[in-house]
Amino acid sequence: MKQNWSKIEESKAAMRKKLAKLPYGEKLRLLDRMKERDLLIKRAKTKSPR
Repeated sequence: MKQNWSKIEESKAAMRKKLAKLPYGEKLRLLDRMKERDLLIKRAKTKSPR
């Protein structure tokens, strides 16, 4: 599978600009949601047998 790295880099740059424009409070809410998701993933990994 061949990746279009320039398109990926452009997409990441656009996302960074979008996030930079957000108010500080919104950035904190996003961070809280990411932490909650991380905890759910960790819990799911410890419960599933390998």
